[in-house]
Amino acid sequence: MLIENGSYILALNGANMALYRNLGRALHIELELIEKKRQHVPETAELGRDRPGRSFERVGSRRSGYETTDLHSQEEERFIMQCVSRLDALVTAEHKQVIILAPPDALGIARKHYSPALRKLISEEIYRDYSARPAKDVAAFLSDY
Repeated sequence: MLIENGSYILALNGANMALYRNLGRALHIELELIEKKRQHVPETAELGRDRPGRSFERVGSRRSGYETTDLHSQEEERFIMQCVSRLDALVTAEHKQVIILAPPDALGIARKHYSPALRKLISEEIYRDYSARPAKDVAAFLSDY
């Protein structure tokens, strides 16, 4: 894969984020770590203990229960949204190429929060989780991709 000098690479999942910049040439990728962020997201049972509510029919005696809110997923989505906002603020000022590496579920959440300016700069979205790997592994993967 050809990656321009100065391009940004965001590796992300629901709990880890690594933001890199390519300092090398298009064929010789050399990544510099700009920012790394890790968030511990506890399970839903640790975040809240409320029982789901109940609803009653107006006529008759039928009742049904609401589904339990998945607080763990909400925290992961909030983290991904913050990471995309950070990338947007950094990249749109410089107008550089952006590559995003994320598992499919995280990428789906991230896509919802792209600004129009960021959407134009994204050249590739790759369904891989490289957020916890070192820069040399990410560079090797992108070179072979």
